[in-house]
Amino acid sequence: MNALLDRIKDYFTQRPIPHSVFQISSNYLSGIRFSAKEGKIKNYFILPLDKGVIEPSFSKKNIKNPDLLEKKIREGMERLSLSEHNIACLIPELSLQSFVFSFDSLPASRLEREKIIRFRIKKQMPMLPDDARFSFYLIRSNKSEKMLAAVARASVVQEYEELFSKLRLKVRTIGVPTLSLFNLIEKDKEKNSLLISIEEDSLCLVAIVNSEIVLYRLKSYIPDSEANVSGFVGNIVKEIENTVNFVEDRERERVHSVWIRVGLLENDEKMLRLLKERLSFPLKGIEACLNVELGLQEKKILSPLIGQIL
Repeated sequence: MNALLDRIKDYFTQRPIPHSVFQISSNYLSGIRFSAKEGKIKNYFILPLDKGVIEPSFSKKNIKNPDLLEKKIREGMERLSLSEHNIACLIPELSLQSFVFSFDSLPASRLEREKIIRFRIKKQMPMLPDDARFSFYLIRSNKSEKMLAAVARASVVQEYEELFSKLRLKVRTIGVPTLSLFNLIEKDKEKNSLLISIEEDSLCLVAIVNSEIVLYRLKSYIPDSEANVSGFVGNIVKEIENTVNFVEDRERERVHSVWIRVGLLENDEKMLRLLKERLSFPLKGIEACLNVELGLQEKKILSPLIGQIL
C-alpha cells in the first residue's frame, strides 16, 4: 500500500506530471487536458451523472454503478483526445479525511513525526479502519509548525484507480478538490481569507491566515430540492460565520474576504445571490482567479482541476 501513500504525498509536495486531470463527484464527471507547450487548456468536458452512480464515503463502497461511470469516462476521454495514459484524479471530498494540526515543535525524525500525527488522527477518528493510509505535509511558520494530513482508505481509492485502469489510464496523483483551489489564490494579496467549495452533497471550508492553511472543515449534506435552496444557504451562512469566528478567536487575525466556488450544475446563481445577500463579508468567486478562455459555469466547475494542473 506504499504506492497509495506516495500518490497522496505527491499531491501535497509537488505538482503532478500528468497534463490531464479528471474529477469525480456525486453529480458530474469533469476533465481537462492541458498543453504545457502552448500554456493553455486544450480540451475539457463536464458530464452530468445520474443520482446514485457515485455515493462518496470514506468508509463504504463509492461506485454504485461502475458500468455507467465507465461509459462516462470513455466519453470524457474522447472529448479530451488523450495522447498519454498518465492522469491526475480528484476524488470526492467526502471520500477522504483531511486535517490541519498545530504544534509548538516537531521532532526532526520523520518516523517520530509520523507517530505523533497518527496519534492525533486517531484522537479525531477513534474507529480508524485497518486499511487507512496517511500522508503528511509540514507547514512551517514563525509562530508554529503545522501539519496538513490526509487519510484515505486503500479500498476506496482502489475503486477509482481500478476503473481508470480498465480504460488503460494510470492514476499518478490523487488530489483533494478544495485544496486544489488553494493554488489559485494570490496568497500575497489574500493573506487572511476563507475558501469555500460547495458541492451537491458537501460543504468544505479552508481557512487561510498569513497565506497558510490553518483549518480544514468538511460538512456533508443530503441533496435537497430547489425549493429548499434557501434553507441550504442558511446552513452554509451559519457554517461560514462559525468558522470565521473560530479562526479569528484562535489565530488573533481578522478574516478579510471569502472566496467561494459553487460546484453545482443547477441553482448555482440562485445560491450565490442568496449568499451575497446574507453574508457580511466580501464574497468573491474563485473563477475570478482564472485567466483562461472558458465560460463562467465552466470556470466554476473546472476550477479544482485547473488549480491542480496550472
